[in-house]
Amino acid sequence: MVTMLVLGIVATATIGLAMRAFTDTNTVLDRRNVLRRRARRLDRLTKQLRQATSVDAGWSTAQQIRFTGYLDGSPRTFAWRVQGSSAPYRLQESRDGGTTYVTVVSSLADPNVFTYTVHGGVLDQVTIRLELATRTTTVELTSDVYLRNA
Repeated sequence: MVTMLVLGIVATATIGLAMRAFTDTNTVLDRRNVLRRRARRLDRLTKQLRQATSVDAGWSTAQQIRFTGYLDGSPRTFAWRVQGSSAPYRLQESRDGGTTYVTVVSSLADPNVFTYTVHGGVLDQVTIRLELATRTTTVELTSDVYLRNA
């Protein structure tokens, strides 16, 4: 009887540890997949902003930004916006000034993506913060972009 009780306790503890390991592994894999896929979108936005010649401060908010820059040597107006009335929000990109948009991220937990910093009366820094919802957790990607051509 005592042996059965001890074996029951050991089995329960072992199953509990195994379940915790499966949960932790699932969380880590989920975060890794989100980071890998979404980091490329953040890199593209960051690169476009670094090369921007101006930011439309009158149009840009915490949920959208429009700026001029170059794509393959040709001048272009880029626009990025967050769409949706509740989470998950979608981050969309336009390469024609905001006429047509393509969704590039569809799992945003927070719609406030852009923060603007002005130094000496000139907008010269944009902070991008993507709070991404996964099945098991939330992952935050952040980039501070200093506008080279501002």
